[in-house]
Amino acid sequence: MSAADERVPYRAALARREFAGVLLAQVASDTGDQIARVAIALLVLDRTGSAFGAAAAFAVGLLPSVIAAPLLGSLADRLPRRRLMMTADLARAVLVGTLAFLTVPGVALWILFALLLATELFTAPFESARTALVPDLLGEPAMVATGMGLVRSMSFFDQVFGLILGGAIVDALSPRAALIFDAGTFVFSYLVVRLTVKPRPAALAGDAITVGVLWADLREGTELLLRDRGRRVLVVFAWLMIIPTIAPEAVGLAYAKAQGMAGIWGAALVAAPIAGTALGSLVIGNRSLWWQRSALRVLALAMSLLLIVSWLAPPVKVIWFVWLAAGFLAGFFVSIMALVTLLTPSQYRGRVAAVAGAGLNLLQAAAFLGVGYLADRLTPGKAVAVAGAFGVICVLGLSAFWPNADLRRRIKALGR
Repeated sequence: MSAADERVPYRAALARREFAGVLLAQVASDTGDQIARVAIALLVLDRTGSAFGAAAAFAVGLLPSVIAAPLLGSLADRLPRRRLMMTADLARAVLVGTLAFLTVPGVALWILFALLLATELFTAPFESARTALVPDLLGEPAMVATGMGLVRSMSFFDQVFGLILGGAIVDALSPRAALIFDAGTFVFSYLVVRLTVKPRPAALAGDAITVGVLWADLREGTELLLRDRGRRVLVVFAWLMIIPTIAPEAVGLAYAKAQGMAGIWGAALVAAPIAGTALGSLVIGNRSLWWQRSALRVLALAMSLLLIVSWLAPPVKVIWFVWLAAGFLAGFFVSIMALVTLLTPSQYRGRVAAVAGAGLNLLQAAAFLGVGYLADRLTPGKAVAVAGAFGVICVLGLSAFWPNADLRRRIKALGR
């Protein structure tokens, strides 16, 4: 059986102690990220009543990685990945603790946004190090594909849990209480990585780390990504399809408020597509690489078409299931993540993943702002439907450039 056809059960990857530790640390870290975002978004929505303002709170959390991810991503190649993850966790714990201290009446929203921006500067190197470390921990291509599926799906489960938990804590207590809990999740993540992952040397030794070296790494990572047709088309596809994927998250709070529902229902709507993507990632990520390659565009097209139903503005409990199903279909992102990682040499994974992630975060931030803007001028449901129509156009347009032969050849070569 070739690597393209092989399937490895999730329990085999989880049996690797270090990988299980990284996954547990990710659960805590990602949950903390979402608690901070939903706490600030609900605070903004309560103070301003604006869908755009709430969406901007989510977008603010993504903007730092647009710059930090590509510039700092090569740190995951030039520094020990375990150490980088632990440093990022400690820095976020301190910053979120400060944010909690300042979340009181009278403090300007821009100050809270600035601290949230600073916190997210450390999310990018954490994620680059984690992504680059997984192949080091698992080894075989089929095992790596399974591990990446777990990483991706758990990332979405973490977001769901963080959003629901954050909304519940804000409803029951306050945004400050949610942020204090958030700071604790980063401390927990630090301890898990420290206790379960063995120290390893940097993947790329040599030059001292300077601003000039980081800029050179950024240029190299961009060139590596763009000059390789297979990686280039896959990443551009992910960049474009993140816009319809993220649309329900951008306006979930406003959609629920427009129908007279409480903050917890808004958080549940934001979490619905993420929960669906988590489930979809588990199912899709455990299929063979060959199947995943073949299903990418079909799943993306079906997801986009389903989002157009939002134009009719169904009740919250109905649209929750619609967005859950659309999110399930969006599980195709795990296939892109696995393929791009496996098709990139180890010493370049950090910077390539960082450049790809920066573009993804830029488009996510644009989607939050753009869909939030449309929601204020149309309705939240119509804004999501417009994003779904955009997705249909993108899938059909990129099909003319799809590198079928190249991907088939390179996936087949992984088993040799």
